[in-house]
Amino acid sequence: MPAKTRNRVPQHDIADWANKARRDFLQIDSQVALTFSGIALAASNEEKKRRTTRTARTAYDTIMRLRNSVDLTDAEKCKLDRNLEQLKSELLRLGENF
Repeated sequence: MPAKTRNRVPQHDIADWANKARRDFLQIDSQVALTFSGIALAASNEEKKRRTTRTARTAYDTIMRLRNSVDLTDAEKCKLDRNLEQLKSELLRLGENF
């Protein structure tokens, strides 16, 4: 009687899927961070401005920490870089130091 074989997903497929998930996370997180920095810039309430600035800065720092471990296409890298440049500019306007 033949041994049972398991349906296994090749390791490269898992790695590709994981990298895609990380790429998607970085892009989405950069967009969410820009939303929070935009809210902070428009806020008249100082507590709301402080909270949303902190959230945007946390996202920026997370993206910067993770980006080198993700394989990005040239187009994805350009888009992420543009988002990060805009985010950093907005965070500087909000008083953040880099």
